[in-house]
Amino acid sequence: MRGFAIAPFFVSGVLVLLIACGSPAPTSTLFLTATLTPIPTPTATPPPTATPTHEPTATPQPTVTPTPEPTATPTSTPVPTATPTPAPTPTPSPTPVVSSAPVAGKRGGKLTTVGLANIPHLDVHQEVQETLSSLGPGIVYSRLLRLRTGPEGDVPQPSLLVECDLCESWELIDAHTYLFQLRKGVLWQNLDPVNGRELVAEDVVYSYERQRAPGPNRPNAPLLQNMETVEAVGPYTLRITTNPQFADADFLVSLADGHTKVVAREAVEVSGDLLDGPVIGTGPWILKSTQEKIGSFFERNPDYFEERLPFLDELVITVIRDEETRLAAFLTERVDVYRISPESWQKLVGWGEEPPSFLSRQAGTGLLLAINVSAPPFDKHKVRKAVLRALDPWGDALSIWADQGFVSVGVPVESPDWLLSRSEMRGSYFADPSDASRILSEADVLVPVEFNFKVADFGELYLQQAQRIAEALESVGFSPVMEQVHPTQYVDEVWRDRDYQLSLGNMIPTSTTNSFLFAVLHSQGTWNIKDNHDEKLNGMIAEQAVETDPVRRREIVKEIQRHILEVAYMFSPATGTIGTGARWALSPNVRGFYPNTAASEYIYWARTWVE
Repeated sequence: MRGFAIAPFFVSGVLVLLIACGSPAPTSTLFLTATLTPIPTPTATPPPTATPTHEPTATPQPTVTPTPEPTATPTSTPVPTATPTPAPTPTPSPTPVVSSAPVAGKRGGKLTTVGLANIPHLDVHQEVQETLSSLGPGIVYSRLLRLRTGPEGDVPQPSLLVECDLCESWELIDAHTYLFQLRKGVLWQNLDPVNGRELVAEDVVYSYERQRAPGPNRPNAPLLQNMETVEAVGPYTLRITTNPQFADADFLVSLADGHTKVVAREAVEVSGDLLDGPVIGTGPWILKSTQEKIGSFFERNPDYFEERLPFLDELVITVIRDEETRLAAFLTERVDVYRISPESWQKLVGWGEEPPSFLSRQAGTGLLLAINVSAPPFDKHKVRKAVLRALDPWGDALSIWADQGFVSVGVPVESPDWLLSRSEMRGSYFADPSDASRILSEADVLVPVEFNFKVADFGELYLQQAQRIAEALESVGFSPVMEQVHPTQYVDEVWRDRDYQLSLGNMIPTSTTNSFLFAVLHSQGTWNIKDNHDEKLNGMIAEQAVETDPVRRREIVKEIQRHILEVAYMFSPATGTIGTGARWALSPNVRGFYPNTAASEYIYWARTWVE
């Protein structure tokens, strides 16, 4: 097989506020950074376009969640090996790509939403916390690219489709060279010491070099690890080359990630960092103040480069740490929009209250049922297959998770048509207890099959889900012995030590297709808790990693999902249910609110308006 190495990947998400995610009041948002050393991959020839422009045509089952609230950062580095061979010479065929059309809305008004934790400081390059990057002062900054947002009919979720932010177009010159044309006339906010000067390509170069600089205070550096060089070749032209020894089809998503922000050199030079500010960006919001236990207050940037945006005059992100108080604030109209938990939404429906809402579908987070293939009885394929055939998780996603999660393998995808359909999953791999009993009877094991079922106690809904699974398995000939463990113990024993047979808990949240596949599914991945050594799967993961044709890559990723279910390694009964919920409850006067929360996106606040 032709091949060369794959870039290290940034895994954006939770590990141990995996520990706090099940509690009603997470206290911080720390993101897991897992670095993979080079993994062998085949080479690919770049397609004519620099990024996919097709519209997704399929819609996933139920929903997905917003960004989780994590608390610890375990680190580990797998070391896959292979003999790389030279990549084929690509055929350049650049095509410019522009951002989406302007949105319509009404100017004026104020909107209040909720953040769950205090910000640690103000330096966006030295922190991964969501309450800084995308639900706090970080929304002041622009990025070179961003994720697309819009109504479900325009941007079906989950979505990792990128568009221009500071750029007006980009071209893929060859397999490892991107040329970006920046917008002209973009002004820094008119605050000292930057004083409203024009943004130029050197500002992007400075920001990327600062973000990826080595050292302990650069937690977002892994997002840019595949970047070889970044240079300004004119005031409005930026050239980026990626490492020729690596390839990553998700590179543009890394540039669009909400942590990859463009900051002003003059602002950094005030104190040598941005820990205490000043907060000066080119984005739609100007930070007026931020205060511990109170929140952050913003006003519209009158010099913002996108016509008419933001629509709101004021945006307030108030800090409310517990769910009961958040719900009360929403019901008393002190909060206009917030991410509501499945439990709170079920309460509203039970009370006969059902406000307008929007489901923000985000893959790469949620609940994970994992099977340890190296430990009896699940070292037998038929036994694992019987587990899946015994389960029908679609009903649980609706009844337990208030329709806020969908059934999947868990992988983040560019658009919903990259996911397997409900009919295919349910018909081919799940929801046939009689077949499960038959398969188990042929598996050369003593029935009933006893095993340990390790369940992380992240809250009542998790335990309800575990009980449903246990009952379904008992009905076909299994005898699960449920072990309820503290989330810390779950992280240590399952994710770190692989000391389990069957487990249910939170997955390691990831932000891109490659970060999930390499960290969680590749046999040498940091978080490969299945302990599998599947060379066919490794090969497919490597193949899709460098495939820049979105149609071809989509088909490979779908084949990977089929393979995972066929060999019965794992699946997500409720993708996206981690943290505070996938559903955003809205006051009736809120309009244009279509959050895409993948990769810490936040442009949707600028496109929201009120009657």
